[in-house]
Amino acid sequence: VVYLGRNSHSGPSPNEVSRTVVNITCHPGFNSSTRENDICLLKLSAPVNFTDYIRPICLASQNSTFNNETSSWAIGFDVISNNLQEANVPIVGNSECKARYPGITDSIICTRETASCLLSVGAPLMTQSGSVWLQSGVLIVPGCSVTPTTYTPVSQYQQWISDTVTGTPPGFVTFPSPDSSLQTTAPPTAAPTTPPTAPPTAPPTAPPTAPPTSPTCVGVF
Repeated sequence: VVYLGRNSHSGPSPNEVSRTVVNITCHPGFNSSTRENDICLLKLSAPVNFTDYIRPICLASQNSTFNNETSSWAIGFDVISNNLQEANVPIVGNSECKARYPGITDSIICTRETASCLLSVGAPLMTQSGSVWLQSGVLIVPGCSVTPTTYTPVSQYQQWISDTVTGTPPGFVTFPSPDSSLQTTAPPTAAPTTPPTAPPTAPPTAPPTAPPTSPTCVGVF
């Protein structure tokens, strides 16, 4: 079951709706050791009506680049309060992250250590591009204050998502890069052969303070 609009695991969420999952498509190349290709696409039992508490979000296109210190936002349920929280988290450049933590690959986005411990695996990493919010990552492992938090980069899966999703196509937005020398995730050099991205299954999919405004992203879910 997928819950949308929920803001607490321990108390009432009056704006919550739920849908059953009728199909799950995961990347066939998922590697449980390296956590590469850790991404799935969920098909819900019925359409979801958007409200002030349930909004779609654009997806990062394959030409997006997220540089070192790019300001991003993570959301998830706090381990102590069980309430939905948000945290501003800067991205760590891929070279720096690999140097500090062996096992990090080019197909993983890192964010800096933070005191916030949001344990909603599968939750989105979001970045603002002008007036539009886009999803740049899907949470793999929360690092809390000990190690960087790691995400699957949505931008590397544009072709697979487009080929797999039926009906209204997802909306993709390219995130601009002010300094390519600090590149975090390299755009694919060939047509991606990797899987669809799963919409976050627990929290809302856009920052509470700024829902996406681009009409091209209405069909993301």
